[in-house]
Amino acid sequence: MHPFYGPSSQLFQEGESWWLGLASMAMYLLFWAVVIVIAVKMFKKYIVRTDYPKNRNDNAMSILRERYAKGEIDAEEFKRIKADLEETSGK
Repeated sequence: MHPFYGPSSQLFQEGESWWLGLASMAMYLLFWAVVIVIAVKMFKKYIVRTDYPKNRNDNAMSILRERYAKGEIDAEEFKRIKADLEETSGK
């Protein structure tokens, strides 16, 4: 058991040290709260993809260019689809 807790406090023998147990628990809770907040921020920064819609539009444009280069679509259809993609992406 932690020396701050219980009636036989080993830190102070005066008996008026009950607040040290509360302070110790508060410090533990504060420490773990800070650790969790930092872990969540790092997870969001390094793991979660925030640029997903941008990559999705770039992928669609690359497919469109590839189809045009292969000759699957003509210049008119290429321009029409490109304008649609740019309109939906907000450029």
